[in-house]
Amino acid sequence: MRYLVVGAAGHAQEVAWSLREQLAARGESAALLFFDDQVPPGPLPSGLGAVIGGFHLLHEQSWDGAQLVMGIGLPSTKVAVAQRLAAMRLPWATVVHPRALIGPNVEIGEGGYVAAGAIVTLNVRVGRFGTINMHCQVAHDDVLGDFVTLHPDTHLAGCVAVGDRCEIGAGTLVIPGVTVGADAVVGAGCVVVRSLPGGCTYVGGPARDLAGRAARRAVAGGPVKVPLSRHAR
Repeated sequence: MRYLVVGAAGHAQEVAWSLREQLAARGESAALLFFDDQVPPGPLPSGLGAVIGGFHLLHEQSWDGAQLVMGIGLPSTKVAVAQRLAAMRLPWATVVHPRALIGPNVEIGEGGYVAAGAIVTLNVRVGRFGTINMHCQVAHDDVLGDFVTLHPDTHLAGCVAVGDRCEIGAGTLVIPGVTVGADAVVGAGCVVVRSLPGGCTYVGGPARDLAGRAARRAVAGGPVKVPLSRHAR
């Protein structure tokens, strides 16, 4: 089996390491081949494999029997990559590190990733290409849409709904029963105590719309700090 890892930066290598551990736990092994438009060809410092070249090489030869691996963390980039490679008609691997804790009645969509130390309790639905990073907690009856990314140490309480393509920053806390609308960006360290409309960027505790905060700061003459987590690519 060959796994074609899309991306070769730090996050992609973490996903590949998790895949290698997942396979080892089943007594399996496989070749990991990396593709990236921005990382030069050659062996990776992690020793997990080598960058073959850019994404265009994925279309230039037959990869029968291989699986694609999403090594991108940012929602908008994940969407673009999935669309770009849809014509290949290859399956996307779902990667779950063996040291993640997955409870009963949990569904994780194709192309998903659950990192080491994450806890997904029970009755949870995670859409396609969901990213649940290290030491995240996803509690009972949560629903995550497609292309969602939870950065490390995000904690979602029970009965939380997260819309498609949301990005939730590292260390964010979300109380029970809250809905985060599609395409929202929630900055690192936020405390979400009410439902948030989609398509906006939120910061602080309690989380507030950055645009509204910026307007208030502009009137007061002070700077606006944006503690967003953007390291997943």
